[in-house]
Amino acid sequence: MSEQEDSRPIDVRIMAIYDELTASERRLAAVVMEAQTNLASFTAGELAAKADISNATAARFFKRLGYASYNDARMHARQAEDWGSPLYELTGTGRKRLAPGDFGLHIAQDLQNLTRTAEMLSEADLEEATRILAGAKRVFVVGFRNSMALANYARGLLTNIRPDVQLLPLAGTSMGEELAGIGARDVFLVLGFRRRPLLLREIMAVVREAGAASVLITDMTAARTAQLATITLRCHNRGHSMFDSYAAPMSVINYLCSAVSQALGDAAVERLAEIEALHDRLDQLAGPVQARKMLKE
Repeated sequence: MSEQEDSRPIDVRIMAIYDELTASERRLAAVVMEAQTNLASFTAGELAAKADISNATAARFFKRLGYASYNDARMHARQAEDWGSPLYELTGTGRKRLAPGDFGLHIAQDLQNLTRTAEMLSEADLEEATRILAGAKRVFVVGFRNSMALANYARGLLTNIRPDVQLLPLAGTSMGEELAGIGARDVFLVLGFRRRPLLLREIMAVVREAGAASVLITDMTAARTAQLATITLRCHNRGHSMFDSYAAPMSVINYLCSAVSQALGDAAVERLAEIEALHDRLDQLAGPVQARKMLKE
């Protein structure tokens, strides 16, 4: 792919060669990915200083990414400085506007995200995340903005198979109140997809300082938040049109919670049985038998 044809954003370029980067280049990669929404406001020297590397190493890094120079990278970043914003995705590039008949392309993008996520995630990381969640005394599920919907979904699945699963943040409370008293036996399941508020990083720092483990499910752009997590599970989530796709993270959450239920064994079965008994008494959720009774009435 020639430089003129390469329209990939900088995070995609980084992840394509990430395994080949040196330790110093990976430090710079983390700094760049964290700052990519306002990369154009930094000089190469400032980025190098943040990563504690030389200017020469920084220059080589941007050339490895396919840019002619750092100024070339800044130009591309300036063109996409609102990347992640639905307004930018809708109006910034006409080619991304969804046209009639593009539903097949929309689905194809979701399938690609699922496939690339499956190829990228390691069995070892999934097993470790399962072990951490299954062994927790309490599980706190955290998500802001779009990630709140994912957090609600994860909490809904986990609460079926184990007790003491809490959703954060709660309306009307402060994070200080919620985080007071957390300890080493607590686990945080963090959903951190772009665009992440700075508060998320501080929460994860507090969790780490308290000795609690955290499982972060995130996209390809997370850098410093990923460094604070015990385990990071990355998902591809580029959408075909103006909104990001969450097909892959939803699938990962579903798989992870199912794996936790298997790890818990009889305890999960007993909890599900108790919940079903309470459903019969309190909720009367419509199933085949219940639906027939309702029709007769």
